[in-house]
Amino acid sequence: MPSGKTHDLVTVVLAPPTFAAAWGLTGSLALSAAATAAMLFGGLMFGPDLDIQSRQYTRWGPFRFLWWPYKVAFRHRSRWSHGIIFGTLIRVVYFAAVLTLVVWGAVYLRAALLAGGPAPGWREVVGAWQAIEAYGLAYGVDGPVLLSVLAGLWWGAASHTLTDVGWSVVRKGSEIF
Repeated sequence: MPSGKTHDLVTVVLAPPTFAAAWGLTGSLALSAAATAAMLFGGLMFGPDLDIQSRQYTRWGPFRFLWWPYKVAFRHRSRWSHGIIFGTLIRVVYFAAVLTLVVWGAVYLRAALLAGGPAPGWREVVGAWQAIEAYGLAYGVDGPVLLSVLAGLWWGAASHTLTDVGWSVVRKGSEIF
């Protein structure tokens, strides 16, 4: 497989064409920037190799514990971690769920230990997500922006998987000759 440095190089090299393609599709500087930033994040921090001890995993620093259950749950290079269709979607859903649990746990502990009041329930957690959604919508984070970000995250991860596949094809092809 290509090294982490190779994957990083591929991600960085694909940033300008990603911006150009997004600009051509949307005609929007903001959407193109969002897609490109998400592609870089997707390739460098949010890619398929979060299922092993990798550059992507270690870049999370003290927050890499958030990805430990993901590492345990998914076999490396499975269709669920490296899959072109579901890999990124699974990571987005997983990360949102883990963030929800971590934030809820922190608020729960704060309420129980420091405030002495009643701990928040899931209704309050849902209310917090609704407040975040309303805040995002008020500042222009709407459907097109979210689609651009998801497309960028997908492309960053897909470029990793496609690099792995291309590497395997080249290596196996050279073994034949």
